[in-house]
Amino acid sequence: MNKGNTVYESMTLDLFDYADVPVLRFTIADRSCLLQTSAVDELIQQLIALRGRLDPPQPREPVKSSNYPLEMDPCWYVEYSPLLGPVLLLRHHGAGWMAYSLPTESVEELCKALTVKPPGVVPGSMIN
Repeated sequence: MNKGNTVYESMTLDLFDYADVPVLRFTIADRSCLLQTSAVDELIQQLIALRGRLDPPQPREPVKSSNYPLEMDPCWYVEYSPLLGPVLLLRHHGAGWMAYSLPTESVEELCKALTVKPPGVVPGSMIN
């Protein structure tokens, strides 16, 4: 695909075993590279950091038409930072641990939201 002076090539990702080691084959146009698990983890972290700097930013509210990945009973942990207060860590099976610094007001709202079901909410309305 060509847009202006920029050429966009198709990209494919697939998993397979190479010498009995699970790898990700990352292919753009006719060039491929194999990434072991540690390299995939590093790539994910770099992509997350870079995506945070791209426009448009991620939406501030969930998009109802999106099919969000659902983590069943994710691992979680809370650390207390002297500068940030409580830091919530949640584990996604693909992305790993993500840390969230929540202001006191957000912690209070989250506690309420987790214990009270608002009227008219359809369970699973945004999660498929």
